[in-house]
Amino acid sequence: MSHPKPNNMAPAASNGQYQHFVPQFLLKNFAHRVPKAPKAPKGTPKPKYEKGMFPGDLVISSLDMTQDAAAFTEKPVSRILGQINMYDDFITKPDKERRHVEKLLSRLEAQAAQIVTKVTKALEAKEPAVRLMWDERSLLRKFLFLMRYRNIVFYKRFHHENSTEYSDQDREQLREYMAENPQFKTPIDVWLNNIKTIVELEIDPEFKWAREIGKHMYPDDAQWFLYNLQCNTMAFCVPSNPEEEFILTDNSYTVSDEVQVFARNVRSDRIETLARAPFHEFVPVSPKLMIVLRSQYLSEPLEDNCPEVKARREAHRSLAFAGFGPVQSVLEDLPIGKPHNSHVKVVNGRLCLRDGEDGCQRRDHSYLFHFFSVESRHVNTINSILLDKCVHCTSLIFNSKDAFGKTLEWYLTAPLEYGKTLIGENADLREKILMKLEVISRSFGSKKETKWTRVNKCHVAADHEYSRLVDQQVRRDFNRLLSGKTDKKPLWIDGIRAAIDEGVEQPESSHEGTSPGFTPTPQYRMLGGSVHTVEKDKEQTLLMMTLRIKIDYWSRGVDEKIRQRNRDLLIAEYLRMPARRLWGYMRIVRYMYLSDSFFIPIRLKPEQPEDAVIYAKDLIEPNSLTYLIYKAVQFDIELRKRPHVDIWGELSPDSESMALMTELAFRVQGTESILNCGIPIIENLAASLVSQTPFAGMALGIWSRNPRNPNYHPSPSPDFESNLEASLSLFNILHRTELALRVICRTRFLGIMESERSKHNLHPQTLQDLKKVFFTAVYPTPPDDWRYRFW
Repeated sequence: MSHPKPNNMAPAASNGQYQHFVPQFLLKNFAHRVPKAPKAPKGTPKPKYEKGMFPGDLVISSLDMTQDAAAFTEKPVSRILGQINMYDDFITKPDKERRHVEKLLSRLEAQAAQIVTKVTKALEAKEPAVRLMWDERSLLRKFLFLMRYRNIVFYKRFHHENSTEYSDQDREQLREYMAENPQFKTPIDVWLNNIKTIVELEIDPEFKWAREIGKHMYPDDAQWFLYNLQCNTMAFCVPSNPEEEFILTDNSYTVSDEVQVFARNVRSDRIETLARAPFHEFVPVSPKLMIVLRSQYLSEPLEDNCPEVKARREAHRSLAFAGFGPVQSVLEDLPIGKPHNSHVKVVNGRLCLRDGEDGCQRRDHSYLFHFFSVESRHVNTINSILLDKCVHCTSLIFNSKDAFGKTLEWYLTAPLEYGKTLIGENADLREKILMKLEVISRSFGSKKETKWTRVNKCHVAADHEYSRLVDQQVRRDFNRLLSGKTDKKPLWIDGIRAAIDEGVEQPESSHEGTSPGFTPTPQYRMLGGSVHTVEKDKEQTLLMMTLRIKIDYWSRGVDEKIRQRNRDLLIAEYLRMPARRLWGYMRIVRYMYLSDSFFIPIRLKPEQPEDAVIYAKDLIEPNSLTYLIYKAVQFDIELRKRPHVDIWGELSPDSESMALMTELAFRVQGTESILNCGIPIIENLAASLVSQTPFAGMALGIWSRNPRNPNYHPSPSPDFESNLEASLSLFNILHRTELALRVICRTRFLGIMESERSKHNLHPQTLQDLKKVFFTAVYPTPPDDWRYRFW
């Protein structure tokens, strides 16, 4: 049986139920009661009232946008922002149970209504803030996401007879998901199951829900739900001017303050949206209360008092929006912040954990949400964003007609940075909407000039279909991994899982009659890992790689220097993370680089050069450990990609050896000079050598002619003399000095490090291995028989 087609908010039929996608408890906040009619003289016919419009009934004032000319109207709360049988399950449930999703939503609405009432009562009592417990905050966040996901916009997205009619960006993925789950006959079955899964989901402080949700619903939307809950800050905003109000539209809960990138589609020759960068989402609660979800990439007053936290956030923002250029939100200066958590305190303007707290969330924690008073410009900006996105809306809802007229005039006459740029797929329709709104604004008496612009040309061209398919492939593979599913074919994502598992887990000897378990590898334990951190670390390393892939994908077509800068910024951020996560991430990097392709996994060596660094970690400064691990893996990748290249072989300005040697020896982030190598004794030795006047002048002369060189020959060969001048020109004075420092430090390494080895009770072989990796991979140093001198 097919679903009934959308009926444009038609009134309920005798066999249908009008189901709201905006709950009535929220609509009532925008409603007023029908006044009693004045008493009519005797003999006058009694007034006739439509259903739901009797005196005392709650009604909504709105601007009806469904006709050619917009018109003001009033509708009962019970008959606006809804759809006939919207959440009915006609396929998978018998008739008696077909409204099970609607019933689940009703129960959730009842719970959310209690929390929202608690908030609105605090606001009405002029309290400066309201305190929510952990469970209340979690349920409210879940409800807010569902307000977005259950909306008419998503109903229309999924409302198709079969999967082949589904045409959204993720169409291949949804079709694959339905093929793997044949209980879903139509796309709307998937949507209803997603809603049911989220409603029934128990959000626990231990974050178990995040690891399980992808197994029970459509993975793409599961990841979106996870992102929405984890990467936005919730804040309560109220107008500072009592005469101003927030509005409500059909799609308010799906609207974002965002920057869009448009490009001419090389296949269709049409200007279409290529990408979006969201900053804020909006949840109108009442004319006097707007919940704003603010991106984690935007400023946060208390956190910005800590330079390290501010720098990390700005680095994340630069990377996340790399493909968009230097973008800003029109609400960048919105004066809101995070709630004050009960497990932290403010000391000298900075957030610190309270005594006895370890940073983990618990159910007995509470959150103090302040009511942020926002000025007229911000109220009008939020309303303008809603008006600018009302292309397919049927109703613009308001409380005060005067307040609506003023905010409408502000939107239509504000500078173009607040929207009204007609470009892309809906340009013609948006122009019609603007013309409708202009007529309404004139009816209020506005005489200001309406401003909008149309963009008909776009100099940026892109193959949108190719970009979409690449994005979907990345999403598909990572969703498979995070949902714990595998294919029969050895896709590259399976190799990534194997690379991670191989790094952090090893088989554990089993008792007779039991299955073997797993225990963390020695390397993982030495980096601070345990059985309690394995799952979280595996999840985080996957997210690190996901971001790395997305950064490259989002910046396709951008100047390569900018792309490389973005990669460097990302690595700089990753190098500040716990060493075990950086190590796990680099194992994925090595796997992906060294596969014959993304679909043919490699066989990794059991021992990697970074192991020598990890086993000797007690000799290394903690803040330098990640740099040394990173460099060791990078060197291993490059040398295994080019087994035929000897970086200390015949060097010439244009040779592959010279290019690779220069890159590995001097340009890898964080390991440019042995003066800052993270091993204090070696740093001190190098510093003392540089400070010596004779060293600066001769730097030990020609190493190849030094009697301490085991390959010393008193009479240099003719080849050496003839190539001497050419070799000198290949290095500047800084590089020659650096190489000389490395040669000397390598010569003295075992001797001066012996006391440290004994102090930390390390095996002699550990020091030998570290020396080999340190001067081969981390700080590449010329071999003893290298034929060219440094000066």
